[in-house]
Amino acid sequence: MQQVPVPDQIATTPDYTDSTITIAAGAHYNRGPLHTFLYGKHYRPAWITPVQVKVLDIGTAKGGLTPLELGGSRQTISLRLENHEGTEYVLRSVDKEPASVLPEKWQDSYIANIIRDANTAMHPYGALVIPVMAAAVGVYHTKPELVYVPHDPRLGKYMGTTGGIMALLERRPTGNQADNPQMGNAKDVKSSRSALEERLADSDSRLDARFYLRARLLDMLLGDWSRHEDNWRWAEFSNKDKGYTYRAIPRDRDNAFYKIKDGPVPWLFLQLGFKPQYQTFQSKLTRKNLEGLNRSGRNLDELILTELSRQDWIEISDSVKHQLTDAVIENAFKAMPDTIYKLTAAPMISMLKSRRNQLTQVALSYYSMLAAQTDIVGTDKHERFEIEVLSPEQVQVLEYKIGKDGKKEQLLSARTFSKKETDALNLYGLNGDDVFIVTGHVASAIDINIWGGAGEDVYQVQENGIKSGKRIRIIDSRYSNTFHVGRYTSVVIDDDIAAKKFDAAGWLLHYYLN
Repeated sequence: MQQVPVPDQIATTPDYTDSTITIAAGAHYNRGPLHTFLYGKHYRPAWITPVQVKVLDIGTAKGGLTPLELGGSRQTISLRLENHEGTEYVLRSVDKEPASVLPEKWQDSYIANIIRDANTAMHPYGALVIPVMAAAVGVYHTKPELVYVPHDPRLGKYMGTTGGIMALLERRPTGNQADNPQMGNAKDVKSSRSALEERLADSDSRLDARFYLRARLLDMLLGDWSRHEDNWRWAEFSNKDKGYTYRAIPRDRDNAFYKIKDGPVPWLFLQLGFKPQYQTFQSKLTRKNLEGLNRSGRNLDELILTELSRQDWIEISDSVKHQLTDAVIENAFKAMPDTIYKLTAAPMISMLKSRRNQLTQVALSYYSMLAAQTDIVGTDKHERFEIEVLSPEQVQVLEYKIGKDGKKEQLLSARTFSKKETDALNLYGLNGDDVFIVTGHVASAIDINIWGGAGEDVYQVQENGIKSGKRIRIIDSRYSNTFHVGRYTSVVIDDDIAAKKFDAAGWLLHYYLN
């Protein structure tokens, strides 16, 4: 992964002020015609073309930086640093070592070399173009700078690991960002684990769904398929009364503009379905593309985007589409090194404009995937869910925060579901003493499944003699729960359900979290 080997002599007090170096991001990816034909051209020209890069002087950069510790996965060299004011930054290697996941005996094998070569499907400078677009559409973001990390003795014990590499330097999305408008001037930025724990434990805290959807639509436009929970951070804002609102900060854009389909070997790999999330950045976005592209982000999407209606998706996608103008896209790509811009930007700009023009249709296609099986997730506090069957084709769900006395205190969410979009509603009370009330004068064509979770729950189903065909199903234990239901409601008593399975801590098991 080193672009430059250790020099024979290293200055003890180096000065790299205004220094630059001309190097390639990955000269070792220069392969012969047969290899390129079989395994794909991908972004190989961008990797092997030398570019002029600023040399990082940690003594002066950002007011002077002190190394803290290595972080990240084994695939990426990642070094955390801190300036004199306590603001943290992170250096992340442009090149990766994906073969590190293999057993040690396989590290020097032909398979390992092929896995390493797959790095060329990533654009080495793709992350640089995103901040301009993110700012234009109102999405929080990091702002990486391209640097070369020299063999600097001020790196201390990390010089052998991080010296001699091309890297991206960016402000670390954590802690106090009050002076940083790119992260909403938030006084605190939390991990996904912290934000999800707060959301699932307390009904006064919410994840901003509209803000998150803007970020997810940008992901789809960029073809960024690696959107698992650890690739998000959350700007925390105190609500006027109590609790917090969390707004998404995407991070780690290594896989934006991914291109893997231009060779028979990767094409066969994709056809066999080994990695359905590996979707090639191209002009057209199909439903199949979307399904794979959003695979790693699906759990978060199903939790956060539930409260948004079809009309919300239309409004937000139209807004993103109109804010991402041709001028914004064209200007964004100028953040690439000049030689790389001339080499790769034109087709990428054209494809991105095409994807943007399809955005509303793309959004509605993904909305329909999420809507088919909709999860409505409560918290470990007390909630009241009012489910009204308005017609055979429509069901309205209102979720309220309630006090210990059972009285309504606040409407948390409201949405009407249509059979045209939704086959099943799955409600989860989690912990707390929850109330579920089902009303209506007709049978629902939408399946209604209710898991009360831990706590002393109350269920009231007003059947009015309507044969629901067992469309309403309740799953809970018999202990301390109250059931007022008729014979047309299916009640599944399971006294072996682990309490933690449907409380906040159990729900976190759905997620990939560090």
